[in-house]
Amino acid sequence: MAHLTDAFAADLRSALAAEATSTLRYTYFAQIAEVEGHTEIAQLFTELAESISCAVHGHLDVLRDATAPDQHSDVGETRLNLASSVVSALQDASELYPRLTTTAHTEGHADIASWLTTLTALKKRHTARFNAALASLADTSGVETRPTPQGATDD
Repeated sequence: MAHLTDAFAADLRSALAAEATSTLRYTYFAQIAEVEGHTEIAQLFTELAESISCAVHGHLDVLRDATAPDQHSDVGETRLNLASSVVSALQDASELYPRLTTTAHTEGHADIASWLTTLTALKKRHTARFNAALASLADTSGVETRPTPQGATDD
């Protein structure tokens, strides 16, 4: 398969994000419909979420197979997938959720800030778990991995 241009790869990543969001929304909507007693509508949302999930996997396959090595694809073999996940979880824990928490406090939403603080801790635990899996993979494959920065996995 030919390599994608940077612009096309970025557009595919945007489409992937939109489809993944739809999958999660439809799954959530199915739960609401089920709780409200709308079983048939819940089933509709569930089926559509599963259908869209196939599109998400297709986008990931294209990005894995057609992204040039110099485009820094974040989809590939397990080692790359783990490393990409470490970076993402670490960014969420050290940048995204702390920024959102600060904004929530500034705007007077203590309950939301508390929720976001919980998510920060969760992302730190995810980082630690991904790092452990990456280290385990390195131990079994003999491939050396780079650890995340000090303190990145503290709860």
